Amino acid sequence: MAIIKNGANGTLSGKAGSVVFVTNGNTTYARGLPQKSKKKPTAEQIESRTRFTLVQKFLSHMLGLIQVGFKNYKPNKKAYGNAMSYNLNNAVEKTETGYSINYENFRVSKGTPNPITSYTFQVDQENGTFNISWEYDADMASLNNINSSNCRLFLYNPGVCAFTNESMNPLIHKKQHVNLYRQQTVGDYHVYIFFYRPDGSSECTDSKYLGTFEW
Repeated sequence: MAIIKNGANGTLSGKAGSVVFVTNGNTTYARGLPQKSKKKPTAEQIESRTRFTLVQKFLSHMLGLIQVGFKNYKPNKKAYGNAMSYNLNNAVEKTETGYSINYENFRVSKGTPNPITSYTFQVDQENGTFNISWEYDADMASLNNINSSNCRLFLYNPGVCAFTNESMNPLIHKKQHVNLYRQQTVGDYHVYIFFYRPDGSSECTDSKYLGTFEW
């Protein structure tokens, strides 16, 4: 059943007979119900599905951050679709056995250039904290009006666990910490950092890949 949102002049959503109404951003599309195909998928279709599933799974632990990080990348489209599209095109590489994520090219957010010029981080095993300090390009930060933008960290062990910071320091504070907790599986965590304006605009920087640590 199709539903009209926001009254008679609103958008349609759902199924009406053999037609499905889908809203993406400010645009509503009508399309026919998918038909089951009896044809075997081509090699290209299999590769496309494999790449899509790989990125989809990788994104599954960072949905909250993506809603901020990709909200304004293409404002007329949904943040999740933006993240899928960007990373499918830029962060998937072919290997001898299939496909894998290029961690350095992967983005948790897309926006203005990330101003960090250097950084150091340490893991406090006893107290369970990840601590980072950084230096940044002050001219770039002023130009893009991000001196007071908040730090978001994303520490990710794909398919196992992810951490992010609860308290958020501004860029000019030049340091941030994340509370960690023990998992049954010890492994490498990939570190990403970006900054976003806390004024409700969701304007943010590109995320930057900082490497890995073991926890």
